[in-house]
Amino acid sequence: MNDSGVSKTYASALLGATNVPEEVEQELGDLAQLLFKDEKVKNFFLSPTVSNEEKEKVLIKNLRGKISDITLNFLGVLLNRGRIIHLPEIQKQFTVELDKKKGRVRAQVRSYPSLEPAQAAKLGSILSEKFKSEFILEVSEDKSLLGGFVVQFNDLKIEKSIASQLGEIKKSMLEKKLPVGAIYEN
Repeated sequence: MNDSGVSKTYASALLGATNVPEEVEQELGDLAQLLFKDEKVKNFFLSPTVSNEEKEKVLIKNLRGKISDITLNFLGVLLNRGRIIHLPEIQKQFTVELDKKKGRVRAQVRSYPSLEPAQAAKLGSILSEKFKSEFILEVSEDKSLLGGFVVQFNDLKIEKSIASQLGEIKKSMLEKKLPVGAIYEN
């Protein structure tokens, strides 16, 4: 099974087993960062010289009572099956699966200047109304747009930027192939 298949299988199984999916989603995100951002921690959990039992003891000692039992048990399963390396991908896939289940759409919004929170909320509500889904906007600033914004989700791209409008004007002018020295009257 390839990596994406592994991630999807484990994410789907966990989603089906939990009664608190939003809590598990948050915990998986936190754990993926915790276990894979620090090189020492990452090397410990990926080391073949450290037994799975020892790794599990460390997890239980440090995480029991701080995360849900289902997430802690899930980490144990990943350790015992040699799949802990896939935790970041499983976490991403879990979010994708949960979004589908909840009817949520994650959209990337690039804008310049940065959208104010009220503007982002308004854009989210417009998208939600138009596409009949709850939208979660991941907003970033992109100076190359010169002004305006670009929204991307699923296979759709909505461009409302000065850069894209200038590109359309340029394309239109090049297609018309105006003769040199053409005179236009007002």
